[in-house]
Amino acid sequence: MELFQLRYFVAAARRLNFTQAAVQCHIAQPSLSAQIAALEKELGTSLFHRQGRSVRLTDAGEALLGYAERLIALEEEARLGVRRVVGLEAGKLSLWTLPTPSQHLLPPLLARFRTAHPGISISVHEAVPARAIAESVLAGRADLGVVHLPCALDGLNQRILLTEELALIVPEAHPLAGTTPTLASLSGESWVWVPEGQSPEHPIFAACLAAGFTPRIACVSGSAGGMQALVAAGLGIALLPRLALSPPPGTVIIELAEPRPTRTLALVWRSDEALSHAAMAFMALL
Repeated sequence: MELFQLRYFVAAARRLNFTQAAVQCHIAQPSLSAQIAALEKELGTSLFHRQGRSVRLTDAGEALLGYAERLIALEEEARLGVRRVVGLEAGKLSLWTLPTPSQHLLPPLLARFRTAHPGISISVHEAVPARAIAESVLAGRADLGVVHLPCALDGLNQRILLTEELALIVPEAHPLAGTTPTLASLSGESWVWVPEGQSPEHPIFAACLAAGFTPRIACVSGSAGGMQALVAAGLGIALLPRLALSPPPGTVIIELAEPRPTRTLALVWRSDEALSHAAMAFMALL
């Protein structure tokens, strides 16, 4: 049973005239009659009583008509649904990201995307470490992920978004205030850190290792804001990406000497699966 056969059947059933139905369907009348006959053969019963040029529905035809009309309507609804998704009038975008980009980089971009495509539902999920974001993208829980590099990327494509310098935040009465130290010279300091950042995969921890020391962590906080509050309380110093810097009273930002350590943010998505139209549009915006 083909949809085009059902269209021919519905046209004939509504007009009770094969010639007029053929004109409506833009085909020759013999072709329409042949397709309706093929449909009757497949169903094993007549759909029309034929009396010369006059036709009327059989009981089987009456039974089929309602189903056929619903199937044709569903096909049109399906076509419309696909056109809306392709045209970015509908759809979903799922984004997993590190907290700092979520709070400082993505909001204005998401607002622009939402204004341009109000019919698309947006879901943003903050997660750490970057490996958890990559795993969520690989598992299909997210269309796109924002991670820092290096990150386990097997099965993922990546596109670098930006590279930003790291800067030091210290209490304003700290001896480092007003200086331009090298990172290597800070090996004896007490540090405020993030819980997930104590491995070589984390760019800030890796920067300290590259400078020749393992940071002596005095306390940890789960957010950049919390870290900076702890620095203001005198519990240590912190190394943060510029996106995350929002120094509270009682702290100062210290520029490190060249070469300054950096952090690179990247967008990742599955390499074995086509992106949704919404995800492709947001990637273009990013």
